[in-house]
Amino acid sequence: MKKIKLKTLILVNISALFGIRWIAKSTSDSFGLGVAAIPMWFIFALLFFVPQALICAELSSAYPSDSGMYVWVKAAFGEKWGFMVSWLNWTSKLFWYASFMTFFTVNIAYMIGKPEILENKYLTVAIAVIVFVTLSILSINGLAKVKFLTGLGAFGSMIPAAILIILAVVTVFAVGAEPASSYTLQTLTPKMNGNTLVAISAIIFGYTGGEVVANFVTEIENPRKNYPKAILLSAVLVGIIYVIGSIAITSLMPTSEIKASTGILDAISIGAQNVGIGSWLVRLVALGISVSILGATVIYIASPIKMLFGSVPEGMFGKKLTEMNEVGIPKKAVYLQTAIVSLLLVATSLFPGVDAIYNILVTMTALTALFPYVILILAYIEIKKKDMIKDPVYIFNDNKNICINIARIVLFLCVIGIIFTCSPIMGDFKMNLIYEIEMIGGGLLVMLSGLWLWKKYEKRIQA
Repeated sequence: MKKIKLKTLILVNISALFGIRWIAKSTSDSFGLGVAAIPMWFIFALLFFVPQALICAELSSAYPSDSGMYVWVKAAFGEKWGFMVSWLNWTSKLFWYASFMTFFTVNIAYMIGKPEILENKYLTVAIAVIVFVTLSILSINGLAKVKFLTGLGAFGSMIPAAILIILAVVTVFAVGAEPASSYTLQTLTPKMNGNTLVAISAIIFGYTGGEVVANFVTEIENPRKNYPKAILLSAVLVGIIYVIGSIAITSLMPTSEIKASTGILDAISIGAQNVGIGSWLVRLVALGISVSILGATVIYIASPIKMLFGSVPEGMFGKKLTEMNEVGIPKKAVYLQTAIVSLLLVATSLFPGVDAIYNILVTMTALTALFPYVILILAYIEIKKKDMIKDPVYIFNDNKNICINIARIVLFLCVIGIIFTCSPIMGDFKMNLIYEIEMIGGGLLVMLSGLWLWKKYEKRIQA
């Protein structure tokens, strides 16, 4: 079998980690860090991304499996917590789908030259629901029939990011316009408020995904040398892209005007005007991002469901939900998922506008996505303490105590990220009450529902 080379591994890492929407989310004053996001991307690349990716690589080499986290956690804590990590991974994707669909609607509005559509939050939510239902129906038939979407999605995030950076450079250095933001020690230092805390959790979430690429560690050429090198180089490159992208967007727009949902397209629009390019560029970028969203979503609609239903013990879910169609997808489970995501989108219409809706969904995604990482890191610590890894293809560090202590730092950051997402950041008491109910209540509901399902399963097999 042909081995994965270092260059390919770096590109896969960058593709899996970089998302252009995080640039606007992190630099916005609303739910963001403003200019202070610039150093934070580098700090958390080193403190969070690199160690969690290397931890996942060691676990993956010791317990190679397509079910990833489920197998690793099961090895440490047994079947129950293996199920819980799969359950939490799937439920976090529900909020990811909803936030991604809202972001898609934003890009569609800009693509057709009608951004005013976004002023109607009910229409925006309705479009998001219709698109997700359509993609869910398409995904049931298998990837072969929607391959064209994933192919067209190659436009991705990197080309729009490059356009944003080039426009900013030309605006400042060729046109001679003053940067819209000031870069001083004071502005680069995060302010300790609710927006900052929520934004830090989003940056941590933006660096999750080490477990995805780690599953290929056994297929890598010289993994002991190349895997950590690829992780470090990827972290540096992704960090640089986020930093330069953050400088670009804040040089074109003051942070007070950047919106998480529309900031990238607004900044490109300003940059295009500065250099005399028409609105066609913004529409083209919006089209590319829209297509990449469709391609990514249609791939991920079925895969977390297949992981959950394919790894948990038989009898955990009813036969109707686990029954596979001719292409190996649990059709009725996809229908259930579609209904839940649609309800989530409808529920967010309680908030004042599209940007608030998008921010809530992204924050809820960050909150729930960090739950499985807490269990995963605890499992790694347990495995290292008990010396359960024998002759792995890759090992994080030969010193067991160093590995455990670094894992504890990553665990601490995950817990802090979860706590930070619940900071009250809405404009008034009523909105904060709704926000806290959705954040804390939603998180508890996700965890307790998984534990309830397991308890029901135990009673069933004991009967």
